[in-house]
Amino acid sequence: MSRGDYRYLIQPRGAGTNWYAAVEVPRTLRAVLGKKRLVRSLKTEDINIARIGRWSAVKEMKTEIANAGGHPVDGQDRGLTAEAIAYREELAKASAAQRDDLMFAIVERAEQIERAEGSRPRGQPESGDLEEAGRTSRAAEFAKVASGQATPVDYYVERWLAASGYSERTKADARTALTQFKDWCSDTGRTSTTFVETVTDRTASDFRDEAFVATGMHAHTANKKLSALRQYWQWLDKSFGIRPNPWAGKSLAKPRAHRIAQDGPQGSERPFTDDEVVMLLNSDADDDLKDFMRIAALSGMRLEEIGQLRVRDCEDGMFSVTRGKTPAAVRSVPIHSSLKAMVQHRIGKRDLTEYLFPDLQDTGWDNNRTMALSKRFGYLRKRIGVDDKRDGARRSKVNFHSFRRWFATKAEEAGQRENVVAAVMGHSKNVGLTFGHYSKAELTELKRECVEAVKLPSKTVRAT
Repeated sequence: MSRGDYRYLIQPRGAGTNWYAAVEVPRTLRAVLGKKRLVRSLKTEDINIARIGRWSAVKEMKTEIANAGGHPVDGQDRGLTAEAIAYREELAKASAAQRDDLMFAIVERAEQIERAEGSRPRGQPESGDLEEAGRTSRAAEFAKVASGQATPVDYYVERWLAASGYSERTKADARTALTQFKDWCSDTGRTSTTFVETVTDRTASDFRDEAFVATGMHAHTANKKLSALRQYWQWLDKSFGIRPNPWAGKSLAKPRAHRIAQDGPQGSERPFTDDEVVMLLNSDADDDLKDFMRIAALSGMRLEEIGQLRVRDCEDGMFSVTRGKTPAAVRSVPIHSSLKAMVQHRIGKRDLTEYLFPDLQDTGWDNNRTMALSKRFGYLRKRIGVDDKRDGARRSKVNFHSFRRWFATKAEEAGQRENVVAAVMGHSKNVGLTFGHYSKAELTELKRECVEAVKLPSKTVRAT
């Protein structure tokens, strides 16, 4: 008797007992159903009767499995995709005999999907005839994914990101890039390219040129998105041998520095002017924002560095920066004499572990505490007329970081040594060469002199 006669049939208690119909639950849905396998008693010891009765039981169980994972994501049934991927993974491990059974099950499931969509029932195709099994799109996609012929472009993205070590902000940018690619495929009628295996060099080039170049996107922003897609495909190659990488060599050329007009839309962002600093500090900003601006202007610290300060980081007349963008960012910064009263008022008798600015909410990525405050500053800046947005530029040439640029400019104008300014601001420039000439005490005193050399502009200055 052929092996195929016992598909979906088990006799767990041995000969002379009832037969059962059994269907394996895909790994991705086992947590939902709480089982690895669904079984239904056929209430007969006769194998011939069991063979006839199994099909209605199997249909019921497969419907239960589909319902367990069936919720719409991006217009597709994610549960159905998960089921197809589960079949695919089982195929990769199966023996030749097991593959025959699995292929038969895939075709049968594709037909069930087609019938559920209202297609005309057909006779059963051969187990390998996947094209015939999937005349409708969902059935065809299920058959291709389950048989290993196609992989949804975003199916492994979370697995990739979990192993990447990227920051949460970078992970969010990668998800955005992939979603933008999928949306572009949908908008341009390229739905067949939403599988990893069908993304070609031509598809990648068209996406770059139509979604980025034609829309005037800045090369830096476009390359960040293209880099995320390229790195995802690199991981797919290392993990599953999916190649070639269609995103290789697709980066946009960076504008040459000597060809960029600094006063134009692609020119560098700039420091605030003295008038702009006065306008911001004399504005109706809330207390937290106003103190943030004063600290930034008189210390050169970054926005998030200020937000991460705790009471214990403001002792002995120094700000201690304990985390930053680079190793050089971890440093001590003398507290400017004009800030000491404000800092002491904020410290009061509070616990050493409390934040200097306790009311900020951790609403950003990677424990970022200043995202909401950054947005408040942007609204304030634009409302009072401190803005410098050029036609064709992706953002204003002034932002909160312009306080840091203003500090560096004022320190330079005051004749401070470049390496000392770098030490105050957490730059790595010439650190290894120059710092060896100073003792810790000498360097601390030099940094204090540097900070005190920066003065806020007179409050009588007004923007014209």
